[in-house]
Amino acid sequence: MESEQPGQLQKAPLSYYEATLNPSDYDEEITSVQNVHQEETQREELNIPKDSVTVEEEISQGFRIQIFASASIDEANSTRMAATMKLGQDSVYVVYDPPVYKVRVGDFPTRYSASQRLPLFIEKGYPDAWVVPDRIVQRKVIRIPRQ
Repeated sequence: MESEQPGQLQKAPLSYYEATLNPSDYDEEITSVQNVHQEETQREELNIPKDSVTVEEEISQGFRIQIFASASIDEANSTRMAATMKLGQDSVYVVYDPPVYKVRVGDFPTRYSASQRLPLFIEKGYPDAWVVPDRIVQRKVIRIPRQ
């Protein structure tokens, strides 16, 4: 509802709009919008190939940082859980080397890369942490294009 002067709108109560609204007046418009949306969706499905992604794991010789060693598996597991919370981004492993359970962190391909991270572990509360050679898991994300 517009008043006589341009640029000024006259306010009407909500009941006026509720009384004059006829939803069936918009049925054709809704149908046309739904049809356009359906056509766009079909075009997108046809034109966009969906690639597959897989993770390939490779075991190789590398280095880890040992943060704890104990003859008790319970102590090793509790240390592993605590380390997982403190060092969330690194993988944490419990390795059994009779008679000792060792908690080791990370999968570093070189001693240098492990040594660069060592101060972080000491800072996080593992003052006896040290770099050790170990078999590591290297993960590669491989995208397989769909034909």
